[in-house]
Amino acid sequence: MVTATAQPLLIPYPRSIEMREGYFALTAKTGIINLSDKNNARLLKHYIEEDININLHEQRGDNNIFLITNRKLKESLGAEGYRMNISADSIVIEGAENAGVFYGIQTLRQLAAQNRLAIPCMEIFDKPEYEWRDFMLDEARHFKGKVVVKQLLEEMAYLKMNKFHWHLTDDQGWRIEIEKYPRLTQIGAYRDSTQIGGWNSPLYDVNIHGGYYTREDIREIVDFAAERHIEIVPEIEMPGHTSAAIAAYPELGSLKTPPTVATYFNPTWGVFNVADERVIQFIQDVFDEIFDLFPSRYIHIGGDEVHPESWEANSDISRFMEEKNLDNYSEVQMLFTNRVASLIHSKGRTMIGWNDIMGKNIHEWADSDNESTHALAPYAVVQFWKGDTALIAEALKQGHRVINSSHRDTYLDYNYTKIPLKKAYDFSPFPKGIDRKYKPLLLGSGCQMWSEWIPRIEDMQRQVFPRIAAYAESGWTIENKKNFTRFSTSLSQILIPRWKQKNIAWHKESTPQAE
Repeated sequence: MVTATAQPLLIPYPRSIEMREGYFALTAKTGIINLSDKNNARLLKHYIEEDININLHEQRGDNNIFLITNRKLKESLGAEGYRMNISADSIVIEGAENAGVFYGIQTLRQLAAQNRLAIPCMEIFDKPEYEWRDFMLDEARHFKGKVVVKQLLEEMAYLKMNKFHWHLTDDQGWRIEIEKYPRLTQIGAYRDSTQIGGWNSPLYDVNIHGGYYTREDIREIVDFAAERHIEIVPEIEMPGHTSAAIAAYPELGSLKTPPTVATYFNPTWGVFNVADERVIQFIQDVFDEIFDLFPSRYIHIGGDEVHPESWEANSDISRFMEEKNLDNYSEVQMLFTNRVASLIHSKGRTMIGWNDIMGKNIHEWADSDNESTHALAPYAVVQFWKGDTALIAEALKQGHRVINSSHRDTYLDYNYTKIPLKKAYDFSPFPKGIDRKYKPLLLGSGCQMWSEWIPRIEDMQRQVFPRIAAYAESGWTIENKKNFTRFSTSLSQILIPRWKQKNIAWHKESTPQAE
């Protein structure tokens, strides 16, 4: 048991903790007094029963947990902050919004898990350093299904992560039902084989791989996430990474011979013919259903790795470039991107794209002259993944909001030699060398689980866990409060036992103290 004077072990670590004498005894006679969202009280009851097998009741007890939403605290706590006061006879969790109360509940869960029946008295003041704390799952390459997604959402909530970036379409699969275009899932959701053994491997698993989410599945998962204050941001890739869509509807593609659903994992030449109004109509129709299914303010369009070879021999694209006085294919993509951004913006939503949408040359295979002189729509959000961090500074200077997802620091498909746990923990969403005046525009960060080489659930879990906890703390905890030694101890004493109980695989070699 933690003594009254010891600092508690928590991930992510709070902004301030003041320890006090005494303990709060958590028992079946503890009551929940709810002055917050009823869902918070329901989940607190559920979580405490699940975590430590104590059944709380929603009425006054021998001692009480107060859940209070107090709008007057908005200035000090923001939308997601909370304060918690633990005394011998009460625990008071307050937030300006229901989300803050929910995050206070997650802290209480961790305190209860390590102290069980006697929680030390203390006062905690806490709020996140960054508003965007995201985990991305790519299901286009390997479909995982509802049970896996819900488990990931639960672990995100436990770690106070608030955005689930859902990569639902790519060359290798289309994973979401669209009523107006049934062949997207009838054809685009299945491939006849799958590359194995690495990027240039000639080896293939010849079993059919596929699967998709129905509209009912999507609504169920969106509601499940919303209860845990997680916003689901869907990603519908365009204009590249679209072989699965084009295989289903060949008229969308740029090549005379349409691609099949891709079985290999390097980017294909499956690219939309953006000069064809049928493509624009398709995108409008798909987005109409996406907007209906996802209440998220944000819609991700990908926009990365568009290979211009698909456009070079297309007469529609040549005519389009002449009519619009465009110098290169990057400018073709920029006009398309801005048109899509305007469409999304007109529906009260905001477009996000990988930083390829800035029109800069960031790929070793790209033509050095293939850069756009046109400006990206000002309301577009740029998610940085590749190139020099000077590109982040440039986007910020242009007034764009930015999410930092540098592949060198946040790609969960990279092995633990390339991104060890310590490197993941040391990652700062705000890069060194950029003027601090731009910090309000740096929304936060995302960690990405690309799924090319994770066919099994346990493969995915070992790549995600424990590094997701490091990224959670980097997004929530103020820089001068971070401490890797304390984090490692918390990991071994709080999270590893939890993952064992839930049969979640983790990378044991990165957490030797947990053995």
